[in-house]
Amino acid sequence: MVVESLELTNFRNFASRKLVFHNRNVFLLGANGSGKSNILESIAFSSLLRSFRGAPPREMIRFGCREFQLRTVLRTRAGTEDLRIVEHVSGRRELFIRNSPVSRSSDFIREFHTIVFAPEDRMTVAGSSGYRRRFFDILISEIEPEYLMRLSRYHRALLQRNRALKSAPRAAAAFEEELSEQAPFIAAARSRYAELVARECAALLGGRGDFAVIHRTDSAATPEEHRKLFALKRESEIRRQCTLSGPQLDEFDLLFDGKLLRTYGSTGQIRLISLLLKLAQFTLVRERSSIPLAVLADDVTGELDDANLQLFLRTIADAGQTFFTFAEPPRFTLPDSETIPVAEP
Repeated sequence: MVVESLELTNFRNFASRKLVFHNRNVFLLGANGSGKSNILESIAFSSLLRSFRGAPPREMIRFGCREFQLRTVLRTRAGTEDLRIVEHVSGRRELFIRNSPVSRSSDFIREFHTIVFAPEDRMTVAGSSGYRRRFFDILISEIEPEYLMRLSRYHRALLQRNRALKSAPRAAAAFEEELSEQAPFIAAARSRYAELVARECAALLGGRGDFAVIHRTDSAATPEEHRKLFALKRESEIRRQCTLSGPQLDEFDLLFDGKLLRTYGSTGQIRLISLLLKLAQFTLVRERSSIPLAVLADDVTGELDDANLQLFLRTIADAGQTFFTFAEPPRFTLPDSETIPVAEP
């Protein structure tokens, strides 16, 4: 078991709600719009400090309020842990572990992991390149905290350099050292995990087709070489007023039986591969991290056929805890489970 209790204050549609969990498998049952997904979002946010829906924190504050608070009590082998998050509409964030302030996000997110399964997962396969970068960034960050730190530093410097290219082009060079230091590390990690994910998905497919992931990047292999890219593209970047090389432009080509899925994949293939990508994420995080792991399944089991449903349940059986959302009672049962009704506030 991972999450023992959860308190939401002014989060999404909840003014105040406390949930206590007694079992390893939790079924959240309620009508559409009652807030089931919001509960899962709050658990995921407590884990990684980001919304699996891609929403900025200010959009998760209840309408008319100035802040939201989340308090999550974890039960682990080492004992009980108390996490608290306060997000202000101004963008200011306060983090606490056992009521002690935490200054760095990277220290806070090392308490537990969550793997989210949601209908939006299909966008990782069928959507734009940003969805695929986001999938790999979350995966790598959960296993390698240094990656998240370096990615944050890169994007902060990228934002500053792009602003400089628009207003003061000569100042753009001030941010190139940071970008050149982080870009090769990010690109190398993405290439490494692209191979790992492809291998896991192939094993899960069990001969039902050939799957491959090709990571395409123009980031150089070393900081020195990446600095040369800026020199080569400087005139074009000043003219375009944006940075034209680096991990923000990476692409991951997902191929099924040699065909690019986002272009030629059928609905069934896209649905299958999106499921396998998340199962691969679960397997890699479980194997490579000692931090407790919870699975959040947001209305995804209803559309799975029996074979893929059994694959899904069998693969996530080793999770520390699982949370499912349902509008109607599910067609399967699990041991050590409880059903919690979620009524619209």
